[in-house]
Amino acid sequence: MHDKIRLLDIYLRIPHRALFLDIETEGLSKERNAITLIGLYFGEDYKAFIQGLNLEEAITYLAKTPIWITFGGDNFDIPFIKKTFQGRVLPRVHLDLYHFTSLLGLRGGLKKIEKALGLTRETEGLNGYDAVKLWQRWKEEGDSSALEKLIQYNREDVVNLKAILNYIIKKFHEEGHLL
Repeated sequence: MHDKIRLLDIYLRIPHRALFLDIETEGLSKERNAITLIGLYFGEDYKAFIQGLNLEEAITYLAKTPIWITFGGDNFDIPFIKKTFQGRVLPRVHLDLYHFTSLLGLRGGLKKIEKALGLTRETEGLNGYDAVKLWQRWKEEGDSSALEKLIQYNREDVVNLKAILNYIIKKFHEEGHLL
């Protein structure tokens, strides 16, 4: 718990040096599947980096931002990013919100946590498997509406991370763990 509090303290000292990130992939296997989209949210800006278009450009933002904030990133996002960019870029500080929500008694994946906190989405009902199918429609059929929906789905994932982090900080303040 003390390690988690220390990470929150670092973020609270330099929030402008943090980015929220979420990836979409072709599937769950880090060995067989590739990243299809990296969504980054910093300040109030969202950027999507897409396989075959501009994915490699994400490394510029990832390299210059020392704090990365994810949900489930320890087991998913970070290993995929490490493989994709061959270890050229890793966070100095990583806040995986999954661990923080668990400490607060919130269980489940991102969508379940969003519902518990009353967060809404325009892409309600879509999940990671749907993201894979949207990517396939884009790649195989050139369906630009599928790519747009995938980007919107990812944007909502990554923007909601900030709302979840704000909730976590508020709760840790209330419990006296943060000043």
